[in-house]
Amino acid sequence: MSFDQIFSFSNKPLLYAFRIVLGCSIVWFTLSQIRDSKEIWAFISVIVVSDPDFDSVRSATISRVVNTVTGCILGLIFLYIIGVNFGSLITAIGVAVLISTSFKNYPTSWKLAPITVAIVMIPAITEKAPWKEAMQIALARTGEVLYGCLIAFLLAWVLQRLERWWERRAVT
Repeated sequence: MSFDQIFSFSNKPLLYAFRIVLGCSIVWFTLSQIRDSKEIWAFISVIVVSDPDFDSVRSATISRVVNTVTGCILGLIFLYIIGVNFGSLITAIGVAVLISTSFKNYPTSWKLAPITVAIVMIPAITEKAPWKEAMQIALARTGEVLYGCLIAFLLAWVLQRLERWWERRAVT
């Protein structure tokens, strides 16, 4: 078996890698400008949402946004009702799993809702933050995830438009 049979470069993988690298660079520099030190959540979102196919990006973005908002809301509710502690974390994760697996048309990647609960609650619990600070941490993490989704979606949309323009230009 030759090297060419195992590994080949085509435009799609190169553009995909370019899109992810560009998206991560954008979130890094823009979040650095506002002194947000947790670029990791936006980075992860850019990578998770990105795909060579725009329809897949759209679907992944919707799923990530719905699950992130669900997880954030549940995390905030349980931080408020039960408090900033392990019991509220476990209860919120359980409720997130129940909600995200109980609806027929719930977006794919349902595990992102309980993951988001953990993302928004664990920093506050480990830092023993008061409730108001816990809410700020939760909302900041959610904002970072949503920002990464937005950047990945916009890059996919712009690059799809450029690709179509280039194809039309090449035909004429």
